[in-house]
Amino acid sequence: MAAEAEDSCDVAVIGAGISGLTAAALLSRAGLRVTVVESEAAIGGCIAGFQRKGFLFDTGIHWLNECGPDGFIHRLFSDLDPGYPKCRPLARIRRIKSASFDYLLTSEPDALRDRLCRDFPEAAGGVRSLFAIGRKIAESVHQLSRGLRCWETMSLLEYGLYGLRMGYWSLPLFRHVGVPAEKGLRLLFRDSPVKDVFASEEEMMGVLVPLGWAYAKNFQMPPAGGSRAFALWLQKRIEASGSRVLLRHRVAKVLLEGGVAAGVVLAGGRTLRSRFVLAACDVEALYERMLPPGAVPTDLLRRLHDADLYDSGFMVNMGLDCGAAALGFGEEMLTLFREDIPLSERVSGDPAKVNLCVMSSSVRDASVAPAGKGTLSIFCRARIDYMDHWRTGPGLERGPAYAAFKKEYADALIARVERVMSLRLREHIEALDIATPVTYWRYTGNRDGSIMGARPTMKNIKSKIAHFRTPVKNLLLAGHWADYGGGIPIAVKAAANTALLILKDTVPAAYQRLRVLMDGAGSGTPISSRSGTGST
Repeated sequence: MAAEAEDSCDVAVIGAGISGLTAAALLSRAGLRVTVVESEAAIGGCIAGFQRKGFLFDTGIHWLNECGPDGFIHRLFSDLDPGYPKCRPLARIRRIKSASFDYLLTSEPDALRDRLCRDFPEAAGGVRSLFAIGRKIAESVHQLSRGLRCWETMSLLEYGLYGLRMGYWSLPLFRHVGVPAEKGLRLLFRDSPVKDVFASEEEMMGVLVPLGWAYAKNFQMPPAGGSRAFALWLQKRIEASGSRVLLRHRVAKVLLEGGVAAGVVLAGGRTLRSRFVLAACDVEALYERMLPPGAVPTDLLRRLHDADLYDSGFMVNMGLDCGAAALGFGEEMLTLFREDIPLSERVSGDPAKVNLCVMSSSVRDASVAPAGKGTLSIFCRARIDYMDHWRTGPGLERGPAYAAFKKEYADALIARVERVMSLRLREHIEALDIATPVTYWRYTGNRDGSIMGARPTMKNIKSKIAHFRTPVKNLLLAGHWADYGGGIPIAVKAAANTALLILKDTVPAAYQRLRVLMDGAGSGTPISSRSGTGST
């Protein structure tokens, strides 16, 4: 290891997920020496992907936003490298299917609106109102994507103007935040069965925002090679700038000197000194295991422990002996759910009742499967404490009971897809991989295997769960614990803000350039490599 790692850098990044890699790429492009430390053998975190029997499985993406020509991810990534992995528009977005109906949301959402009006004439007025709200939200989401910077990077005047602008564009959203979908749909449709079409969602925002994105044509599919192509490209940009990514290296603790972060100590005792430490990892693991007692206020630890988190997930990845299109699957995400049971049962974890998402990456990108073959993935929300922690042993130890139970659960999900789609799916399976919440916990380190960190609930917002600056000077957060929400857009946004905070104190020219990009005002001018930087 001594020959592999230098003793110092400007920024040590904990975690090589999409957020840690994005921050590292932005910082290293500005001339800072960055070392990314990752405990796993592969980069990417939730988007790492994996291969089985010639099939490449995409582990983290159902659909993408903000990766099109008008998106902020496009702005940031194309400024790093115009040749970054591009994403094609997604035309067929979401198919919603149950035992009694089958509808498709596309990039022309009025087509779905008109069909629903024909099929449910008694609720036509409510349907038109729902889609009109979605159209308004499209403009709001577009404008809000131009306000990416965190308040710590703004002057008092900027912050005031930003608040007014964001408040104005947020107005169409505020009235629906926190409203249960059942309540909102009943107000629009009364007793019409059309409300069942959208009943797979828990909150009205889950109904409206996809409509808004559809109107804004803000759905994209992952790049060729799957979403891990982003991670591989970012690693190349980091290394091309003279920085590095260390795999199979676990951070044991954050080094403090005089209460200030001064580097990290790796498992085994090696010390990597740095001016800043950027933690793109589980925040409770950081605060409770990597820092000494008393470094983080007890009240903050309590609030984090009580925070509302996104659930984990259960995923079945299958390699098929034929193309998925031959079995009736398209490029869209397929949502299967039962409208004959209440929502509480559809999110209970019971494999016979839980909502399912089914998707074929190979229909979108033939390169992920051998010629003439395909892939199919089934995903559902799941909790790590289900059925005695998936029948694991002490410390979530995986044994025969765990292996048998996850196979039984996967079989139940496959049977449901076969039944609803009227096909014999099992006869076509050549490769099979099953991931449980325990799997997500093992590979991401996130508490309870959460796939996206803290939810944007009023409880979390009031408790100030999301934060970029930690109680320890020069120790900052990125990733899903630094901002609310989930997916690649939020992870990239958090990374850009954390990088901006570091550049503000280190490379003024790069700080100004990134400010311009994040504000959506266009690209900055190139910065000469390593200008105005200093290493510790």
